[in-house]
Amino acid sequence: MIDKGAHLVYLSIMRILTTILPIFAAALLGACSSYEHSFIKEVSDIPLKTVEDPGTDWSSAPLRSHAKYVLFGAESQGEQEDRVGDYYFVTWYDAEPAKRARILMRYTQAATGAKELKTEKIYPVARPTAATHTERFFFTGEERRKRGDILTWRMELYVDGKMVDSKQSYLWE
Repeated sequence: MIDKGAHLVYLSIMRILTTILPIFAAALLGACSSYEHSFIKEVSDIPLKTVEDPGTDWSSAPLRSHAKYVLFGAESQGEQEDRVGDYYFVTWYDAEPAKRARILMRYTQAATGAKELKTEKIYPVARPTAATHTERFFFTGEERRKRGDILTWRMELYVDGKMVDSKQSYLWE
């Protein structure tokens, strides 16, 4: 035989849990949800200035890893020299995947003086979900030989034609 008092306590606890648990779960999921706005998380500027081995000590490990990544598959000395240059990786959060997005990079190079150049990556169609993306800008080969290294830069994130965020190098004015 079941104790009637214990059964009533059990039913009261179950009623409270079935009422409060969904509210608690919704609040918890809301706290863990995506960001409200699109923004640039990080810009990594990783140059490769030579095809020489950066060294084997532990402090050279990031440079060695980047050099191996960039030079992978380049067999001749000419192919390797064509890959020397400036590499930019832009990590950004896309909070509005249904809208058109664009990352615009404004920059100056050693041989162009103060002349501002531009390049961009466009996301014209809707993306499946809000997510983090990484875009790459490479300045290598003939372009680098003609214009030199990147001196200053500014990354701008546009959503639906409106600039929502930007990051820039410390020399950018």
